[in-house]
Amino acid sequence: WWWVLASYNVIMSCVAIYYIVCAISKLKKDNENGVVGTQFTWSFVKIIPFLVIVPVLSFYLFSFQTIQDNVERSKHTYNNFNKVFLDQVDGLYKGVEVVRNDRYTDHTQMLLQQIDDYSKYKKDDQDYKNIMQIFVQGLVDDRWACYIELTNKEDEIIAKSKENQVCIVEDNQPLADIQPFVLFEDEKTNLFQVQMSTRYLTRRPTIEYMNIIAVYATDPNLLRFLGQVKGFYNFANAIKFDVNTSLTQKSFLLDFSSTVLLTILSVLLIVFRMIDQLMRPMHNLSVASKEIARGNYDVLVHNQEESEDMRQLIGQFNEMAKQIKASRQGLDTHNLYLETILKYSYGVIGLDKDKKIQLINPVIVEMLAMDGKDSFVGKFCSEIVDKYAYLKPLFSMTSGKLKQDFGEWSEEVEISLPNRHLLLSCQGAALEVEGETLGHVIIVKDISQLHRAQKKAAWGEVAMRMAHEIKNPLTPILLSAQRLRNIFLETLKGKDLEIIDKTTNVIIDQVKSMDAMVSAFADYANMPQIERKLVDLNVLVNQSVDLYDAQDNITIEFDLASDVPRLLLDTNNISRVLINLVKNAAESVEQKRDLNVKITTQYLPSQGIVRLTVQDDGDGFDAAIIDRVFEPYVTTKLKGSGLGMAIVNNIIEQHDGRISAGNIEPHGAIITIEFDYIDNNKE
Repeated sequence: WWWVLASYNVIMSCVAIYYIVCAISKLKKDNENGVVGTQFTWSFVKIIPFLVIVPVLSFYLFSFQTIQDNVERSKHTYNNFNKVFLDQVDGLYKGVEVVRNDRYTDHTQMLLQQIDDYSKYKKDDQDYKNIMQIFVQGLVDDRWACYIELTNKEDEIIAKSKENQVCIVEDNQPLADIQPFVLFEDEKTNLFQVQMSTRYLTRRPTIEYMNIIAVYATDPNLLRFLGQVKGFYNFANAIKFDVNTSLTQKSFLLDFSSTVLLTILSVLLIVFRMIDQLMRPMHNLSVASKEIARGNYDVLVHNQEESEDMRQLIGQFNEMAKQIKASRQGLDTHNLYLETILKYSYGVIGLDKDKKIQLINPVIVEMLAMDGKDSFVGKFCSEIVDKYAYLKPLFSMTSGKLKQDFGEWSEEVEISLPNRHLLLSCQGAALEVEGETLGHVIIVKDISQLHRAQKKAAWGEVAMRMAHEIKNPLTPILLSAQRLRNIFLETLKGKDLEIIDKTTNVIIDQVKSMDAMVSAFADYANMPQIERKLVDLNVLVNQSVDLYDAQDNITIEFDLASDVPRLLLDTNNISRVLINLVKNAAESVEQKRDLNVKITTQYLPSQGIVRLTVQDDGDGFDAAIIDRVFEPYVTTKLKGSGLGMAIVNNIIEQHDGRISAGNIEPHGAIITIEFDYIDNNKE
């Protein structure tokens, strides 16, 4: 029967060789496509042919030991691969822990900053501790933390929130001088405790400081994610490479060579099969990991493996991918909130550590009358000045502050735009992490209206005092002068009569002049309420300035948009505004000089405003008063009360509008008035 066994061995060897050739062809294609595990498979396959060099002589002596050595090598290679993979998972776990710790540290820093600012503001109050107790409890009620305790440098309690059974504070020791904050996590109660000193905020030692103990309930989603990553790590670490090395050890009746060859080929086929089953899911996991790294968080690995271990591994990987996607969506939402705040709040300019522009939001572009905000990203602020020379005072000031390397700074600066004058409040801060400056942020706020309102309120107070303190004595003075005239004009003669007549007339005239001035000032401070109705602004403009069409030296040009909607306006007061503006333009030039006045109306639906501009080619506003042109008694004319522009400003503000003044090139002035549009359909 030896030939039956030999024939069987030969036939089966041919079949095995055919499948091996097919497997090698597939292995080459996988290697070209970068499939994970092909290099490992090639390394293992290259070892197999050496086993057939002396199959007969070495079978009994070395066969089992050789196979065992090969298995150990395979196991070592797999362990190396598994170690790298586990290191990556461990790095992910530690990275998420760092992100979590940074999150609670930053949150506690913000919380401590608020408490420190409020404490400084209320420090001198007699009921300081009760005030701080209420403030701290309010922060807990607003869910800044589930427990807050505030102590001074002697570790005496200033304030603390109500204790509850959920948030339990660990009995921590006072912070050392060189340790401004401590983190602690209680895995049993799922609490995270941060102990921080205000020295962490200032980054320098101080004599007076406070400590805060803030306890947070750990985010269940983050906690579950960390547990899954840790479980994934422990599970992957527990996987063992197990290859069945049992071979037939007894029945070798014929032809050792054919039997050994068949055995080796069979083992090779088995190895190919096992490696394929092992590496295919590993390759799928590798591809999925790369997709997640590229930002595709929707990728999942199909879990159809026969091995229970692999099914669990792939299942945990898919769960991890889902958690990453959920966390990323939350981060995207947070970023969207920040972008929305930056879009509609104050003007913001973000600089990197090289002081190049990384962010410039639409608010500051509109505020400073710039175009193409994206064109300045990656450039220096000086390049904005090269294009918009009128912004030099602003960026010269910010450049100086940045060179002085202040951590935080605040400054006000005045600039003159092409059509208006602005007073800006600028604040800057350096973005620092662990002592390294990552960039700077500059916040710009237009406080022109606020500044003007403050001055208006001050002038109103002055007007009321003048009306009370000055006008009251004028009547007795006037009556006394008239009484002197009645008594002495009939009894005196000659020079005495002339003196009495002249002096009493001077007194009466000056009293009447002062009374008129005080009355005008009082009228400015007590403007009557406006009565609005729907009117056509273009028609109102034409009716108001008809008076000046007859003057030879004044030419009035109209550029009135046909799409201007009807507005709720007080016709008398708006006519007064237009007449006053044209009158001021006419009085700003010599009588014989020609004057061109252009009145323009525009409807800007994207901004929801109607704009009215009055522009002339006169001498323009004096540079010394352009920022105070709407204040009472600010004028360069020899005649007039100086209240005209102030009254104009009052009327526009009563219409909830905005007004600004500026000079134009080569000479002339421009007044810009903007009304918010109210849809008539909502009436």
